[in-house]
Amino acid sequence: MDKVVTIGISGASGVIYGIVAVKALSELNYKTHVVYTQGAIKVAEKEMSIDLVKELSKYANYVYSEDKLDAPISSSSFIVNTEGMIVIPCSTRTLAEISHGIANNLLNRAALNYIRIGKRLVLVIRETPLGVIELRNALSLAKLGVIILPASPGFYHQPKSIEDMINFIVGKALDMLNIKHQLYRRWGGDEIEPN
Repeated sequence: MDKVVTIGISGASGVIYGIVAVKALSELNYKTHVVYTQGAIKVAEKEMSIDLVKELSKYANYVYSEDKLDAPISSSSFIVNTEGMIVIPCSTRTLAEISHGIANNLLNRAALNYIRIGKRLVLVIRETPLGVIELRNALSLAKLGVIILPASPGFYHQPKSIEDMINFIVGKALDMLNIKHQLYRRWGGDEIEPN
C-alpha cells in the first residue's frame, strides 16, 4: 500500500516551507495530495516570483485548488488510509477557520476530516507575534489532538544557510507524522562541535 500524506499550503508567509515539504516527501517515496489556497499563490509570487502550481506539480502526485471540493481528500473515507496532514504554512485565518469548524474550502474541509476521525494533523503556524485570539484558536485545536508547530527554527544544529533553517522546520513537521528523514541534524548533546 502507498504511503500517502496530505499537504495544505495556505496564504501565510513562508510558502517555501510547503514546497520543500512536498519535495522531501517525493524524495522519500511518499505519495502527496496537495491543496493550496489563492492566498498561497499570491504569496509565492511575492516572496519567490514563482508559479506555485507549476512548482508543486514537479513534486506532488496530486495538486488541488481550494475550490476543488470533490477531490478525494474531502472525504474521510479516503483520508483514513493516509499518514496524516500538514498545513505548512498555516495562516492565522486558516487556524481560525479550522478551530471554528468552517469547511468553506478544500483545505479546511480536509483538515476537519482529519480531526473528525482522529488522524494526525499538524499546523505549522507562520505568524508572530501571536495574540490572545490566535492562542485561543491554537489551544482549542491542541485540546483535540492537533499538533501546533510554530515555524520557529532552532539553532542547536548550527544552521549555515536559510535552507538549513527551512529544512529544520519541515523536518520537525515530518517528525510529527513519524516520517524518517535526514533534513536536519538532531540534538545529540556532545555531538555538536564548537566553532
